[in-house]
Amino acid sequence: MTAFVPAMRARLALVGSAALLACTLAPRGAATTSRPPARAASPTSEAVPVTPAPEPAPVEKPAEPVDAALRLLAEVQEMDPAASWAWAVATMPELAEHREARPPSEGWAEFSRLAAGRTTLWVRARGDRCFAVRGAWEDYGFYGRAREVAEIEGDTKVVRFESVNIDESGISTSGPHGDEFLRDARGRWQKAGSFGLGSFTTLADAPIFEVTKKAAYYGEVPYALTIECGETTVREDRCTDGTTRRCSRCSGLWARPHAPQMGWAGPRMTLTGASDRQVDCNEPCPPDLHTPQLAALNWAVQGRTFTKADDPDAAVYLDARACRGDRRMR
Repeated sequence: MTAFVPAMRARLALVGSAALLACTLAPRGAATTSRPPARAASPTSEAVPVTPAPEPAPVEKPAEPVDAALRLLAEVQEMDPAASWAWAVATMPELAEHREARPPSEGWAEFSRLAAGRTTLWVRARGDRCFAVRGAWEDYGFYGRAREVAEIEGDTKVVRFESVNIDESGISTSGPHGDEFLRDARGRWQKAGSFGLGSFTTLADAPIFEVTKKAAYYGEVPYALTIECGETTVREDRCTDGTTRRCSRCSGLWARPHAPQMGWAGPRMTLTGASDRQVDCNEPCPPDLHTPQLAALNWAVQGRTFTKADDPDAAVYLDARACRGDRRMR
């Protein structure tokens, strides 16, 4: 019994030392527990769907700046012809001075309706006096006589006159022509023959371009237009950093006429000058407002035919008073 007690105490001391050693190895005094290794998933088990990560939204690039001239041109091209012409006149008011020519057949048809059934018309060439034309309407125009003069000598009478043709393409005269008459036994004039010299004069060789209530005007040459820069301003600036710069811009537009075998002198000019004070040349030059308009304005006038209404070569009238009082033909 005495021997057993010391032996038990020694065994308890060994067990206590082992327990103390185990507690010392565990972190922060926590007891450790062992876990069985994880088992691989069975091939027959369902796979868990994996949701992919959303792709980042595309970064929008800033729109490239559109050239002002191209943008304006595109806008005008979308307009109908009447609207584009109205825009052009609003942008460049001097275009209102150029009147569009009408098709020749339209002018002739309008005047033919006004003068239908008449047997006398009056004609006046520029710088000349009015004269009456007595005749009749035929298939293609009005044909008659003008400046008739009768000469009687005994039993012979000679009537001299000029033939006048008035039609869609112009006004022409020929002659003088004449008819010869002889008096018969009863004292009546009987036509004995005719003669003509064959001289031919053209009073107007271009069609009608304007019709009013009592007149039709012939002879103006049609023309086309292009819009160009007629005035350029060039300015030389003294910069605050001691350098100089040159600024150039279009400061005035010109509607240039074009017609076969005709030319127009243009108002092209360049205005040059220098600033009287120093400027910050980091700032841009004064804006050029006209150059971006050129392409759109030329689109608006393209294909149009114009004519002036104040320079007719000749005119035909419904009555003598309208003919004599027409100041345009002086």
